[in-house]
Amino acid sequence: MLFRRDWGGRALLCTATAVTALATIAGPIAVGGGPAGAAATSGIKSPASSLQCAPGTGTGAPGVTAKQISVAGISTLTGAISSGFSALVPGAQAYFDTVDAHGGVDGRKIVLADNLNDQGTGSRFETLTHTAIDQDHAFAVIASSYWFSPTYFVATCTPTYGYNVTGDWTKAPNLFAAGGSTQTYKTIVPAIAYLVHKEKSKSVAILAYGVSSSADACQTVDTVLTKDGDNVSYTDLKLTPLNPALTPDVQRMQSAGTDFIMSCMTVDGNVSLSREVKEYGLKVQQLWLTIPNQSVIDKDSSLMQGVYFSEGNVPLDANTKFPGTYPGLKAYISAMKKYEPAEEGDNVALQGWEAGALLVAGIKAAGKDLTQANLVKATNELTAFTAGGLYTPMNWTRTHTLVTPPFCSAFVQAKGTVLVPVLGTGKQVFDCFTEDPKHPTPVATRPGTPGPAVG
Repeated sequence: MLFRRDWGGRALLCTATAVTALATIAGPIAVGGGPAGAAATSGIKSPASSLQCAPGTGTGAPGVTAKQISVAGISTLTGAISSGFSALVPGAQAYFDTVDAHGGVDGRKIVLADNLNDQGTGSRFETLTHTAIDQDHAFAVIASSYWFSPTYFVATCTPTYGYNVTGDWTKAPNLFAAGGSTQTYKTIVPAIAYLVHKEKSKSVAILAYGVSSSADACQTVDTVLTKDGDNVSYTDLKLTPLNPALTPDVQRMQSAGTDFIMSCMTVDGNVSLSREVKEYGLKVQQLWLTIPNQSVIDKDSSLMQGVYFSEGNVPLDANTKFPGTYPGLKAYISAMKKYEPAEEGDNVALQGWEAGALLVAGIKAAGKDLTQANLVKATNELTAFTAGGLYTPMNWTRTHTLVTPPFCSAFVQAKGTVLVPVLGTGKQVFDCFTEDPKHPTPVATRPGTPGPAVG
């Protein structure tokens, strides 16, 4: 999905079929972590977690020599759900290659010792966490998997960076998801309400699969929009994963006069939805809480025209639409073209780049006394991290447990085979909102936000 999620995780998915369908939904939430450096006086708290680093763990420096720092990768490289995860480690690798090309950090190169493949299974992911830590002696881990489990990472206080798609990146201090570890659905509602109002919608339909990892987000949006007076005229949050029968839903939406559809389905499900919408001649605007890869856009662009998406980082096409405005994005694209060209257009690779940037920023901040514990401590003292200008400032002194407004997202819209930034002010791609979805008016961007200041 386009956002990091706050659900209980794997126990809610009862079948392998559901897992296969829903793992491809995952993605980063389109919000920031609150004003950089400001006191956390209000906001939305993440669920409590009992996982914390045990006393005395993380005090060593495995994988660190005078010449290099060894990092392990664990991701889903093969299988039905690999497309949603496999590009993260290459994105991180491109960042490490860029750093190493300039001498590394204090003379040490960041070396990705391996990229372990969990093959899309939870048991294998658990095994590979031990492989990376006990056998490969990795100083830190880059992880990207629907089956992410934090237990052994936290037990050993291994610095862990990656892509939060399961809600299992707990408040433990050594877990650092790109864009922040805290999750909550409520942060996405003001931006969605803003889009609904912007489109002057009079009849909203909301669709999701009948499993928690899809339905919970859409249920939250449904509840809040309805409470605030928007006309949610049709909902179906019990669709069958993989191959939902969408014809009855489209017919009912037609009867309800639907003019705006929000979907929490996979890209494949959404493409099927658009096909049915086109066949029945519905004049609707759509928001998909999934961001397709470029190959999917190229293949099914005719069914995506005008569809909205939302991103938590500077959209890839901002480099073309606003040349020179987002140097951090330009640097990313240049490095990917050089080191990992096959993954350049994959938004998951951008998450990997951001994760790699956070790891390197922590290493630099830790200084010469480089231990895992000092890396964790130094990373958690970063108050305005933007991955070099790719997302709104992240305050790691609190983002394990709290997200404070303004909540910022960048809307994009499918035009041809490109997802073009829209709705921002001038050259600013981010729209930021308070916690009030009833009156969703964009507010000022926080200091340090990439691009021009607004408000």
